[in-house]
Amino acid sequence: MFTPIQISRFVLKSYFTAFNRTFDVNDNVSLPDGAKIIAMNHTPGFDPLYLPFILKDTPHFLLQDGMFKIPFIGWMLKASGQIPVYRGTDRAKEAKQQACEILRAGGTIAIFPEGKDVEFGKRIPAKTGVMRMALETGVPIVPLGLFSPNQNLTPLHFQWDGAPRCGAWQFSGKSYMRIGTPWLPSVEANVHAQTEELMDRIYSLVAEAERDSQCVSHTLLNPIHQW
Repeated sequence: MFTPIQISRFVLKSYFTAFNRTFDVNDNVSLPDGAKIIAMNHTPGFDPLYLPFILKDTPHFLLQDGMFKIPFIGWMLKASGQIPVYRGTDRAKEAKQQACEILRAGGTIAIFPEGKDVEFGKRIPAKTGVMRMALETGVPIVPLGLFSPNQNLTPLHFQWDGAPRCGAWQFSGKSYMRIGTPWLPSVEANVHAQTEELMDRIYSLVAEAERDSQCVSHTLLNPIHQW
């Protein structure tokens, strides 16, 4: 009998194979074992679907609660331990509490500090939740920059929670992932200033990924090997 995590990995691997999706990730940074927070940019189309295949453990993503209502995908997210975020409701704090419990148990959390899609090339003030989780649990933050060339993105227009939305999705081609040095924030420093520093680190990695996408990269093109 397959576990939900195994089923999720099989579905993702089948999708990558069918649509010829690949990824390029730097291999010069050693990720810490045990508890950690992976913090990344949230630009439409630049999805982190490859993240489970480059980590030793299964990451727990904080995702908008609406995604858990999508048939089959919602079941897969819930069954594999992903965390719904109920923004603007009385349950808004549940995600942080659940994430901290996972971190204390030695797990990995994956989060988008901006909290919503941000058009490529723009920045908005990031939320401080990621910093507060790191300070509360004492685990390191690993910045991650995601990038996909524009020609690999398909514009989308759809309805979400009864309202028209637009965005983009990468159906095929290569994704670029640049992992930064693990960072332990200071309890002495201002949480807002450290959140901005984190986003500076993330967007520096995004710029690095964009540069590498425009030339022959010497980084490792990783096969999908973990199951």
